[in-house]
Amino acid sequence: MPSVLTSPIRGEVWLKKAGTRNGAAATPAPRNDVKNGAAESQDAGPWEPTVAKLVAFQQLGDDWDGQGAVAPSYEQLTSAVGLAYTLYQQGVGPPSRVVPGPEGSVIFEWQDPDGTYTEVEQVRPFYAEVMVIEPGQPPRHWTLPTE
Repeated sequence: MPSVLTSPIRGEVWLKKAGTRNGAAATPAPRNDVKNGAAESQDAGPWEPTVAKLVAFQQLGDDWDGQGAVAPSYEQLTSAVGLAYTLYQQGVGPPSRVVPGPEGSVIFEWQDPDGTYTEVEQVRPFYAEVMVIEPGQPPRHWTLPTE
């Protein structure tokens, strides 16, 4: 599977993926749009569990961790779902995990068998910081979108 490094992520593509699902414009999602643990999407393929988790993050409130964490905003989650669909369409495999960050961010993590660790932290809607650590190499950092 291609890594996050393989091709650039253009801002307009990310924005389009966040605004469109199954050919229809996205509308504000109700708080109960996860059924039986899966988001109501038909085209997320192997990313389905990740998208379902992102949708479920809507249920988080501030202080969700008991230590003052800020819940991701609806705009942040919409953007994160758009990023997930963008990466899926580029052939990137689903992350090992996706978690909310303590400051309202969304963090995607990949842990590869060769020891490579990739983290994409979406710190605000349509903006993410990427870090890749490969065994024996210095860490690499860049931001998304890449233009």
